[in-house]
Amino acid sequence: MTSAQERKIRQTGCDARFDNLTRQLYSTDASIYQIHPVGAAFPKTAEQASLVIHATADAGLSITPRGAGTSLVGNAIGDGLIVDFSRYNRQITDLDLEKHSVRVGAGVVLDQLNDFLKPHGFCFGPDVATSSRATLGGMIANNSSGARCPIYGTTADHVISLEIVLADGRLEKIGASHESLVCEQAKIEKLVRAASTEMVERWPPGLIKRWPGYGIERFLRVPNDLTHILAGSEGTLAAIFSAELKISPLPHEKGLGLIFFASVTEAMQATVELLDLKPAAIEHIDRPLLDQTKAQLQFQAARDLLELESKPCESILIVEFYEDVAERLSILQSKKIGLRTKILTDPAQMNMVWSVRKSGLSLLTGCIGPAKPVAFIEDAAVRPAQLPDYVRGLQSIMKPLELTASYYGHAASGLLHVRPVLDMHSAADLKKFRQVADETSELVRQFKGSLSAEHGVGIARTEYMRDQLGNQLLEVMREIKRAFDPKNVFNPGKIFADASEPDGHQHRIDNHLRENFTRPLELPFQPVLAFAFKDRSFLGNLEQCNGCGGCLKQSGIMCPTFIATHDEVMSTRGRANIIRAALEHGFGVRGHVRAFESGPAAAGSPQSKDPLKSAELDAALSNCLSCKGCTPECPSNVNLALLKAEMLHARWRRDGLPLRERILSNVDLLGKLGCLMPRLTNRLLGSKTARVAMEKTIGISARRSLPHYACERFDKWFAKHAVAGIGDPGPSRKLTAHRTAGVPDPGYSRGKVILWDDTFVRYHEPHIGMAAVKVLEALGFEVALVKNRRCCGRPAFSQGNLGAAAELAKHNISQLLVRRSLGEGGSTLNSVKERGSHGALRSQLSSASILFLEPSCWSMFVEDYRELKIENAENIAGRCFLFEKFVADLLAQEPEALRFKHESRSRGILIHPHCHAKSILNPAFMATLAERLPGRKATMLDTACCGMAGAFGALAEKYDLSLQVAQRLLDQIEKQPQGTEVIASGTSCRHQITDLTNLRPKHMAELLAEALL
Repeated sequence: MTSAQERKIRQTGCDARFDNLTRQLYSTDASIYQIHPVGAAFPKTAEQASLVIHATADAGLSITPRGAGTSLVGNAIGDGLIVDFSRYNRQITDLDLEKHSVRVGAGVVLDQLNDFLKPHGFCFGPDVATSSRATLGGMIANNSSGARCPIYGTTADHVISLEIVLADGRLEKIGASHESLVCEQAKIEKLVRAASTEMVERWPPGLIKRWPGYGIERFLRVPNDLTHILAGSEGTLAAIFSAELKISPLPHEKGLGLIFFASVTEAMQATVELLDLKPAAIEHIDRPLLDQTKAQLQFQAARDLLELESKPCESILIVEFYEDVAERLSILQSKKIGLRTKILTDPAQMNMVWSVRKSGLSLLTGCIGPAKPVAFIEDAAVRPAQLPDYVRGLQSIMKPLELTASYYGHAASGLLHVRPVLDMHSAADLKKFRQVADETSELVRQFKGSLSAEHGVGIARTEYMRDQLGNQLLEVMREIKRAFDPKNVFNPGKIFADASEPDGHQHRIDNHLRENFTRPLELPFQPVLAFAFKDRSFLGNLEQCNGCGGCLKQSGIMCPTFIATHDEVMSTRGRANIIRAALEHGFGVRGHVRAFESGPAAAGSPQSKDPLKSAELDAALSNCLSCKGCTPECPSNVNLALLKAEMLHARWRRDGLPLRERILSNVDLLGKLGCLMPRLTNRLLGSKTARVAMEKTIGISARRSLPHYACERFDKWFAKHAVAGIGDPGPSRKLTAHRTAGVPDPGYSRGKVILWDDTFVRYHEPHIGMAAVKVLEALGFEVALVKNRRCCGRPAFSQGNLGAAAELAKHNISQLLVRRSLGEGGSTLNSVKERGSHGALRSQLSSASILFLEPSCWSMFVEDYRELKIENAENIAGRCFLFEKFVADLLAQEPEALRFKHESRSRGILIHPHCHAKSILNPAFMATLAERLPGRKATMLDTACCGMAGAFGALAEKYDLSLQVAQRLLDQIEKQPQGTEVIASGTSCRHQITDLTNLRPKHMAELLAEALL
């Protein structure tokens, strides 16, 4: 790209970026392909889109329109300018409930639209599995459909009109009621009518999904509506800026019938038998997909519901009904199909099952090792009655090659997402890849099916279109392309080969493969972390990122920085791509990245090829909050917190640890020093002069308050408390702690527990530790602290100072092993069960439970000590509990173990769970615990990280981003009635809420202690 071309595009006023970071981020989508673009543009208005597209075309560059980048076939990547409509173009307007219509920007996400429509009793019918990030522009461009195609059809069935941008910059509105592009429409109508006989021959009726390429068979039926041509055109004709859509009433009732089978073949035959019941959907999931849900927090409830442990199966059909649900479910049960049947009508349970199905792609590609189920023949559809024979045909292709595959997807529509397991790094498997693709194309042609029925043609299937369509229909599509895009600007070479390109440069299924397939990654450092919970290697976890875009959603805990900014580099996918790029070739040095340098920067570029240090890598890693949100919510379990820590550690090990990172690694030492003269220290922290000096020297923002030091440390208070004998439960507490057959047992003691007094409880918030002691003693426990304990190592770990974190971990583990005698009989559940009040189960714990008030310290012990390969860490982890969880579990078995004051009026409690806690366990127990207090109603906030994230929110260069991330939390807090108490167990969370609101959030221990009788 020349400087003149770049200047021409920038002069449009549209946000356009041509840096290495952007080019790398937009070189991939969710497919196995990679093409580096010259840059990316982000238009905010239709006028900006018009200007930037016109300027790019005039500059002689190609244009690839893009939504969320979730394409599985490479139709969202190209070597020209990527025009991203997803960042800004998210407006929903012109809702007309009488007309059943709404207007959306191309960047509106399907879930966003349905959330908007739901209060009005409507939805958008086509429901794709990627609904949390799929944009409506992308769905139209692919003519997507999803599971409920039998009743809703495809996206094209719901398009009223489109606002499009042509290559010459013209803005046009097309649709049945718009008289635009008259000449083009007349030409296309003539072409389509001439090919009608060929269409009937090649495309016999009965297919529920779509045919490849432009919707000429639809246009034949409705010749005055060009939206049928644009729907499914994959960005090769024009860019879609907005759309007027039909909306559908929500069904009055829903029900699911789950049928379990011993084989995929039986499930396919059963599908045919069930079609007469007219279900809204029949989805198939098989054993390979189900096995990937094992040990996944996000899917454990679904596994329990499906009884997969006790009643395993090879295959499940999910049969959904709208209306007359009870009757049709009864008929389904009476058919006695399969191994067993389960009926669901509870919305929460049905959503659990759908969540497994919707996560199919990422679950499958998240399997351990280099061989993974690959998407390349996943989009073929036949008529539903042909499914059993079609599957047998596929199995006959796989068997001689000794390949296994997953068969899941839209059985009612005749489309299974078949994914053979292949190692794309292996030359032998690449040959199998080619052979399976060739033979599957021929198999689909024999069935007169569609090779590309909802995901598009893209790079993966372009070479097969001549065989699939024939010369006449292919030529019709070429002429349509010429009518809309005579200079071949939009997404060239997709759907059909670019005739101007030599044969070797045309898209084929096995070219443009991702660089990590063609040139395996090599690490320039020796990893120190174990990646113990899944992949057992740095590269294994990095390559779990398949680009599916699950991290682009706007809910849950992944990824908070993307939710706040909509910037690709702020997503888990973006960060993984940048780490890969840094390891592959360094930025701006060699290979594709350097090839796109232009102007003065290209000549003698000072950019470093250092894989551990670059502006691009810093943009990806420095803004990661290490919140661990990706570990449970990314179905492939990409762990950015570990990847970041490992990369930073490699850099510090080589270059030395900078001063700021050294200071932030030692907040426990700072606490010890600050508490020597707390009043003086606190005055200094409040001094404007001192704060300005701190910002200039070590980059701690003067706008951020800093935690004050306690006048009396918690451990000092506790020593006095123990010496005074206050810790021994008096008769009244023993009476409430335990009763036998209703008679008080004055001598009862539950034994000892260890309370981990973290840095902030010890030096900054001792009142929280005091509250926890009060609650534990009220329960009848003897509380002990760990003498000579050191910081858990979380601050050091977060800075990538893994050597220091490991030393702290070794010390703490050794101290806990020495003090095992503290814990005889100490677990809550152990105490309860050994007394025999809840059956014959008896705990085998032989050491004291260790209770944590700070969730990030707890996660350090239960997860990251094992990642650091600390000896005996796993044994200690089994003794570690969050304080709230420990108390909640005990009260679940002994509701009367604590007695609370009765409130004169009902009060609301708002709970913001810590992201580390949410990454490891389901935090719902917190609401149950809070509601044990009489007159309290608890609400769990649907929030991600608060934005403080330890030291992150205190850094001058991160302060504004910290506030952006916090906004989602603040918005929910502001909606609550006055008098609502806010509970946040993380010290960073409390700090952020205190700084940005007028509230004083509490720890759960404080709430419980204050309510005790």
